[in-house]
Amino acid sequence: MKKIAVFAAALVFIFVGSAMAGPAPQKVIDLANGPLAELGKDKIVVQEVRYQNADAMGIEQIKAIDAEWIAAKKAGQKLPIMMEKLGNTCAKRLQELMAQHPFITEIFVTDNQGANVGQTAMTGDYWQGDEAKFKKVYKGSVLVSDVEVDDGKNISQVSVPVMMGKRHVGTMTIGVDVDKVP
Repeated sequence: MKKIAVFAAALVFIFVGSAMAGPAPQKVIDLANGPLAELGKDKIVVQEVRYQNADAMGIEQIKAIDAEWIAAKKAGQKLPIMMEKLGNTCAKRLQELMAQHPFITEIFVTDNQGANVGQTAMTGDYWQGDEAKFKKVYKGSVLVSDVEVDDGKNISQVSVPVMMGKRHVGTMTIGVDVDKVP
């Protein structure tokens, strides 16, 4: 009898957890293809991405920083590069953009290789270049993730290209609290 109760409880947990997730509502998709895509053209963001692109760090160096970043995050430590990405000119502009849109929970921007340029919250890793939010978006698409529950909020990640005119120079990923979208 105990096995059945535990199994039933597990099914209820799985069902309840899954019921909160799902495809992003149309209002988030519309927002992604309109106002949020426009954020990827912000002059300050584009300028900061271009500066980092000009430094042209090699992929091996990016991956080494990524490994250090992940290890430090797991150990509860903050590396100087983490603090720099949270407080640089790009990060400050991202904070301003967040303040203008109460439904945005976080923003981070990458260069043309997927390395973080600036961010409003600590990311799990430094290099996004191996993830769909970079690979698909850098080719020019807008990507809207399914809704997931994060800290009790229904969040969809919207990723848009960072554009200098018609040229892609990086990516921007925006956390959207779908319950706060007008």
